[in-house]
Amino acid sequence: MNRLNTSPMTSAFKRRLRTAVATVVVLSIAPIAIHSASATEAGPNGANVGFDFTWDDVANPMGASASFLETDGTTANNCSGAGLTANTKTCNFVFDYRINGALQASTTHAARWITWTNPTSYTGGKPVATGCSSPTSGAGNLGKAPLTLFDCFNSSAFGQVFNAKTSGPITQARFALTCLTPSGTAPYELYALLYELSADGTTLVSPSPLGATLVNLSKCPTSSTWKGKTFKSSDFAMTSMTFNNASLTAGKFYGIYFTGNGVPGSLPPGAASAMAAAKAATTTTTVPKTTTTTTPWSAFKGESNKTTTGATTSVVNAAFTALDSVSINRSAIRMMTPDQAKKYVINPLTPKVCLGAGRNLVLIHTGRCTAHIAVRRNGKVSSVVTTKVISGTVTANDTVVAIAEPTIAYFVGGDSRVKDSSRKDIFSLAPAAKTSDAVLITGHSGNLAGEQANLVSLSSKRAASVRALLRGKGVSKTIAIWSFGASLPVTNSKSDKDQNLNRRAEIYIIP
Repeated sequence: MNRLNTSPMTSAFKRRLRTAVATVVVLSIAPIAIHSASATEAGPNGANVGFDFTWDDVANPMGASASFLETDGTTANNCSGAGLTANTKTCNFVFDYRINGALQASTTHAARWITWTNPTSYTGGKPVATGCSSPTSGAGNLGKAPLTLFDCFNSSAFGQVFNAKTSGPITQARFALTCLTPSGTAPYELYALLYELSADGTTLVSPSPLGATLVNLSKCPTSSTWKGKTFKSSDFAMTSMTFNNASLTAGKFYGIYFTGNGVPGSLPPGAASAMAAAKAATTTTTVPKTTTTTTPWSAFKGESNKTTTGATTSVVNAAFTALDSVSINRSAIRMMTPDQAKKYVINPLTPKVCLGAGRNLVLIHTGRCTAHIAVRRNGKVSSVVTTKVISGTVTANDTVVAIAEPTIAYFVGGDSRVKDSSRKDIFSLAPAAKTSDAVLITGHSGNLAGEQANLVSLSSKRAASVRALLRGKGVSKTIAIWSFGASLPVTNSKSDKDQNLNRRAEIYIIP
């Protein structure tokens, strides 16, 4: 915690981390409010989620603090131990986030890895022994990690408070997670809620979340048991979440708090309906598809006039993946086999929603997606596909894969030269790109001059520049590029600093 602040609240927060005295829901306890409990949500005996942590106050960004909500659901108990300021430096979860596409000051791991010896059973809703692993006596800023949902924080929602340094939509938030999912149990159902806080960061002020999402834990490194396990960095993955581009205001405090069914205590304001809506957005109903096939007249040429009963014969050019009526954003659908991709190409009719990359239909924004599957040789349309793209959690299967938030590369104004800082980001993608199914790169320009042909050309050159850099690093997979010009700006501000956010390429790795 912040060694410069020794208020009673600071000590209380540390004790809270050590003792974990609040109640954990178990099957014998009646559900609280709308919550229901199950064995898979009872802590180390069932599903659990661990969060990486940094105790290095000095190295952490200003205006950020780990936090948990008191049982009233609105009072923030922050690691700082008192009201926050834009300059507060204290302990944090390992997280990062973007506003207007620009990466904000973030945190990195700074803790000793725990060997899991925490309680494996509960009595009366509490751990048999206090199991919160951090900080240990005399540990100072070198407490242990991870901190877990059903050990250290088992009373109410917990998460991260931060001070927005610029205004604009929050376009990405990521936390380092590890998951405990014993064999035969389902992963914990985790929700992230975004709230505005008071001027000192101590109270939730928004009547409902500014955004809510069901966290996709499909990429969370999973262990079937943590007993005797010594954690390491490879046990964690930065897990992305979106909040529908909720708008933030520079100078204000915001909090991302985590909760889910089975966590006791009072829900934050408006959380119940927001969680239900977030879950509904990830649930799709599959309607059996009825296909009517007309046998062409030429198929009967030379046959006698007779009636045949029994089997039905249909003639098709190729079998492509049938789309559900609703699909989830930030996913790619395998529309065809690799061999088919040599003959057919995916041509999007709604490129602001979906694009083609090799055999994949890549869903990049919400809205109605329509695309043609055409013969490469002559452009003849073989199939028309359409689906409604909504926000939600991707459920991966044989034909659907989740794709991460794009890596953003920035360019010199009026030029297709990649900035040096972005060049490093592009090179870091090469290992993943080499083993991917395909790569998609979208080029964009500033919008000071409006939507003009030269801007479309410039954004195309920017996407091509990124492709050339990846090719130079040995990436031989399909790299599809698309030029948007100034049609998808991050900001409409006229300042050159803000326009630099528009001068970009977005790089999607399709696993």
